Amino acid sequence: LSAMQVLSLGWSTVPAAAVAVTVGITAIPAIAARAGLSTKLGSLLAAGTSICGVTAISAVAPAIGASQAEVAVAVANVVAFGSAAMLAYPHLAHALFPAGDSDSIGLFLGLAVHDTAQ
Repeated sequence: LSAMQVLSLGWSTVPAAAVAVTVGITAIPAIAARAGLSTKLGSLLAAGTSICGVTAISAVAPAIGASQAEVAVAVANVVAFGSAAMLAYPHLAHALFPAGDSDSIGLFLGLAVHDTAQ
């Protein structure tokens, strides 16, 4: 998408995306640490969930020296939860938003489904 396409949806999309990414990048490593996961795995999960799924994991992994096992676990989680989201979130959006509010539904689904392939 171009910047003009994003802004044509309204300025609210930019801060909404910024907040979603910021919360994911900061909260997921903290949750991972409390769950006893490695710092690197927490970082991969944060990148994969907050940015663009497997692509972000693939970009971050060599930069932080993640092991193949950590990458595999992060990819599996992002794909599994993303697939579940593709099935569940449209029903959730239907319950949360009025049927004619396609802008809000689109923003919700665009922010909630975290893998670009999905």
